[in-house]
Amino acid sequence: MVNRQTSAYHQQLENVTDLTTLPDVSDDLIVSCLRERFLTDNIYTALNSSALVAVNPHKYVPSNADSVLFKYAAEYRSTSEQKTPLPPHIFQLANNAYYHMRRTTQDQCILLRFVFLLFEKLICLISGFQWRVW
Repeated sequence: MVNRQTSAYHQQLENVTDLTTLPDVSDDLIVSCLRERFLTDNIYTALNSSALVAVNPHKYVPSNADSVLFKYAAEYRSTSEQKTPLPPHIFQLANNAYYHMRRTTQDQCILLRFVFLLFEKLICLISGFQWRVW
């Protein structure tokens, strides 16, 4: 019974595409949500409609293929009311900024911030590599 409940809980966290929809916001819940999504190669999670959290998988992820880029461009251009929204992605954020700039002639900015997490530091220490912030 515990395994089913735990599995259902992990599945719920994996299905959260926007962190602002979490019922209770806490560091543990956010990290758990990002972890569950990361383990299923869902490396992008929205923070709202104009912010995105990306966890580097340190490997090729099929969701970064060129064919996926074209899907996000088509989604933005689509005027259908019955379209199914695609999951959060860096392509979506870039498309939205680009097309908004073209439509409004207002400059757009995408801020990228890299954060070294504690577990990355621990992995480096365990494997004998020296951990540095450049």
